[in-house]
Formats: sequence, structure tokens, C-alpha cells
Amino acid sequence: MSSRLIGKYYLFQATRSVGFISPIFTLFVLRDVSFTQYGALSALSSTLVVLGEVPTGYVGDRYGRRTSLALSVVFTVLSLLGFVVAQSFWPYVLFYALWALALTFASGSADAWLYEVLEERFDADDFTRIRGRGASVMRWTSVVTMVAGGALYAVDPRYPFVASVALNGLGLAVLFTLPGSRRYGDDADEDSLADDRITVLDALPLVRRQFTSRPLRPFVVYVGLFFAVVSAANSYIQPVTRELFQATLESATVAGHALPLGVVLGLLYAGFTVVSAVASYFAGDVEEAFGLWGALLVVPVATAVLLVLPRVAVAAALPMFVAIRGSKALLLPMVNGHLNDHVGSAGRATTLSAFSMLWRLLRVPMVIAAGVAADAVTETAAVAGLGVVFLVGAGVTWLVDSPAERSAAA
Repeated sequence: MSSRLIGKYYLFQATRSVGFISPIFTLFVLRDVSFTQYGALSALSSTLVVLGEVPTGYVGDRYGRRTSLALSVVFTVLSLLGFVVAQSFWPYVLFYALWALALTFASGSADAWLYEVLEERFDADDFTRIRGRGASVMRWTSVVTMVAGGALYAVDPRYPFVASVALNGLGLAVLFTLPGSRRYGDDADEDSLADDRITVLDALPLVRRQFTSRPLRPFVVYVGLFFAVVSAANSYIQPVTRELFQATLESATVAGHALPLGVVLGLLYAGFTVVSAVASYFAGDVEEAFGLWGALLVVPVATAVLLVLPRVAVAAALPMFVAIRGSKALLLPMVNGHLNDHVGSAGRATTLSAFSMLWRLLRVPMVIAAGVAADAVTETAAVAGLGVVFLVGAGVTWLVDSPAERSAAA
């Protein structure tokens, strides 16, 4: 295997980090908009991501993986530049929309490109290991940039966005040094592939066939439910931290001086991201040791239990945070590897994007319900409710249509 090519892939993954802005993004936006407007912006972004997953996945299938990834980088940089100058609600609407498009253009095409390049040049069985380590590289980059972003925010709130523009923009230069797919996509011969590429009319029926037939049907329901629950719970890390550890955060000092909030959040998020980086790096090893279905049974159930425990033991909050940040990072390379194994090259990016659309769609009602619960009771109660939702839904899925049994039969 060419270490140079894989090294370029890892470098590209590093440039996709948004660690500079992650710990302070909410604080930055709330300088100019109300909480109600912030909620509306988040809802807009989620809706656009859901609606855009299949169309942008189709772009990756029709015009090439690198084309889709290049559009993702361009929209990311434009959005970041816009946040630097935006000072009111309506400009934020535009830049949130660009950010959502950036996410959707990358969600399926990045993994489709990696799987096909490995399949053609090396060994597709290495996908989970390399995908996991690539995500680990991105997260280790985020560890450093999160700390730096918190410090930059204390100097000038715009500086983290400027730094992120420089890092993400570098990704465009790295992207064009990566090869395309020989069989399908960027470097393929157009005439030989005329009958292989899907049309826009093929995309939705293709996704429906993939996800409503066995063995993928129970798999996408089970994993999609878990990813939706974890993503919704992740939105509550900051409020749960405030609820449970307010006094500790207020007393955090260095040399007798209180740490700025941005620095505290940067350090906190950097710590969580270290966990994600380690989990992602060893995803291939975990899959080899315990098997895909062993990991998919133990990790989600244990995570869901941890979501409930802080209601009865405050000390369980920190393990819960670790599980929220690390479980999806550990499982995503395995899940995408399994999906890649079950779909053809034509339509691969569309199918992977559709899976992202599915769990994000499931996330929308969960976020709304959790918000109502948080207002009515507490933030920890809302997160505990999410854990219960997964445990009940997962139990029904395994009893009615076991994803492991269907996969083995196939």
C-alpha cells in the first residue's frame, strides 16, 4: 500500500477540522441573535442537511467524488468568511445554508472515494482501519485547534474563524493531489461508464431499494436510531455541564486569575475530542477483535445506559460525555464499511448520503422533544429520555428483525 497516498488522505482529513470554532461557535452567534433566532438557524441547518443529502450524493455519483468534495471545501470557506462579517439574523441564514451544503457534499463522497481507491489500488478490507485513522487525524488536529480557538476568541471573537478559513482552504490544494476512481468517477473514461452512472431519476429508487430490503433494512434502522440519539444528546453537553458543574467552572483559575469562558470550553472540548480520536484510530482493531455485531451490540447499549445514569449519580456525567463523543467515532468507520460492502460503485455516494439523511431526519423530533423536556424538567432528564428511547427502539428492532441475523443470512 502506498504510504504516500494514504498520507495525503490523512492530511486532507486534518484540513477538514473545524476545531478552531467548535468550542465557541454558539457563543459567537449569540452575540448577534436571540436564543429564538439561534434555534431557528439550527432548525434551518438541520432541514437543509436532510433535504440536501441525496441530491448532493447524486452529484458525487454523477460528476465525481473529488468534485463533490471540492464544492464542500468551497462552501465551508465561504461560510466561515461570512461569519466573520455577519452581524444580524438574515446574513446568518445565508451562511448557515452554505454550511449545511458543505456538510452534505462531503458526507457520502468522502467515504465513497476512499473505499473505491482502496478497492482498485489496494484492499477494500483496509477501509475501516484507514477511515478510522483518518478520522482520528482530524480529531487530533481538532484537539490542538480547539485550545487555540478558545484562546483566539479571548483576544478577538473573529480570529478563530479566520484561522479556520486558512486551515480548511488548504484542503482544496491537498484534494487536487489525490487520485480519482479509475473505474468510476473523477478519472474514469466517460464512454466506458455511460451505462454505469446513475441518473437523477435513478437515485431515489436506488436508495429505497437498498434501505427497504434485507439485510440493510434492520441495520440502517438500528444504527440510524443510535446515531440520531447520540447526536441529539451531544447538543446538551454544554447545558448539562453548566447544570451539574456550574460552581466548578466558575472557580477554574490559573495563577489566581479566572480563565475566560472560551478557554475553559476549548480545553473541555479538546479533552472530549482526544477520546474521539483514540476511538476512531482503533476502530479497525476493535472490529477485528470483537466483530461488527459485537461492537454494534455493546457500544450503543452501554452508551444509552450512561445517558440515563446522571439522573441518579452526578459522577456518571463525565463518563456519559466520553461515551457521547467517542461511541459514534468508534462505530462510524465500521458502519460505513458495512454499507460500502453492500452497495455497488454506481450510487455508492448517494446511498451513504441517504444514510446520513436518515439518522439526521430521526434526530429532528428527538431534539424538539428533548428541548421540551429540558424546559419542563432539567437538561439531564432530557438526555436520560434520549437514552430510554434508544433502549426501547433497539430492543424492538432486535426482536422483530435482527440486523445481525439478516446480515449473516445475506
